[in-house]
Amino acid sequence: MNKIEEIRTKLNRELDLGLALAKAEGNLSFLASESNQKNWKPSITQGIAILDALNAIQKARKAFQEIRQNK
Repeated sequence: MNKIEEIRTKLNRELDLGLALAKAEGNLSFLASESNQKNWKPSITQGIAILDALNAIQKARKAFQEIRQNK
């Protein structure tokens, strides 16, 4: 692997980590806002947000582990 490919791979992992964390934070903020409503009733949208947040966090954890292993 040449130097440019190494840098690109490192940057892609870091970007993937940042995007996954941002997605998780957005979904969790949505859920926190919705769950504070007096008449809160779970919906399919909230269920999807929960699953998206979980998936994003799992991707972030995997990317972080890869970054740590390669340093």
